[in-house]
Order: sequence, then C-alpha cells, then structure tokens
Amino acid sequence: MQQDFLDDLAELALGSRLKRLSERMLADAAAVYKAYGVEAQPRWFTLLALIYRQGPVSVVDAANALGLSQPAISQFCRQLTAQGYVVLTNCEQDSRRKVISLTEQGLAQVEYMQPMWRDVDAAAKSLCTDFENNFYQALQTLEQAMQKQSLYQRVMERKDAN
Repeated sequence: MQQDFLDDLAELALGSRLKRLSERMLADAAAVYKAYGVEAQPRWFTLLALIYRQGPVSVVDAANALGLSQPAISQFCRQLTAQGYVVLTNCEQDSRRKVISLTEQGLAQVEYMQPMWRDVDAAAKSLCTDFENNFYQALQTLEQAMQKQSLYQRVMERKDAN
C-alpha cells in the first residue's frame, strides 16, 4: 500500500487534509441521504436544522449562526425555495431584511429526516471518539485557537521574527 503523502507533509498540509476529509464526509452524507430516500442536499442541512430548531431566521442571522457568508445563505435559500422547502419574506421591523421560514413541505421533509439525523449523529460521535480520541473537541479547540490568532497571523509573526 502506498503511503499517504499528506502524512509526510504533516501539519504543513493541514488545510489539504481537512479539505480531503470534508469532501469524504460530504460524499458519505450524500450516500446516506440517498439510502434514506431523502430528497435534499447535505449542504442544506445546517440551514434547515437552524430554521427547524429556532424558527424563522433572517439571512444575516443565519449567516452569523452558521459561520457562512450571506451570499452562501442566499444561494441555499434560492435552492430551497425552488424545492418548496422554504419561503423568504420581508422582516416586519426592517423591510430590507429577509426572513427564512420552513414551508409545510419543508417541515414535513425535515421531520422525515429526523431518524436519519439521529443515526448520523450517533455514527459521527462514534467516528469522533474512535481510538480513544475526541476529534470534535480537538476541532473546537483548533477553531478557538484560530479565532485567537489565525494561521496567517502566526505565519506573519514568524516571518517578522526571522
């Protein structure tokens, strides 16, 4: 078996390693959705879950809650609207803001997905704790460290020190 070159690069290729892992997870998620007969795309999951759990939410608030850009949320909204899962309305307090709500069809789809979400949650927890590891906690710690000082800032600090 050929050795993984990213192992040779180690932390130098951290971004590439995380991207590869993300792509594999998304491919698995698409296969899971298909196996459960879910007619939604995995990339919509977090937005649908947010609206389902918290109720109608503005595009800005959704972007902030999910750590995504407003254009990404708007794109998801267009796709979800085309599927009949969400509707966008003007905010009552500020007509410039759009509020995203689940439609009856969207609510039915999210409720249909609940058993799948439970199974995915259990499987993901299992993955994260295999080999006496807590990957999710380590990922949260990495994100906190990056909020404190980004990779860019850390590299520039080293560059300036040399």
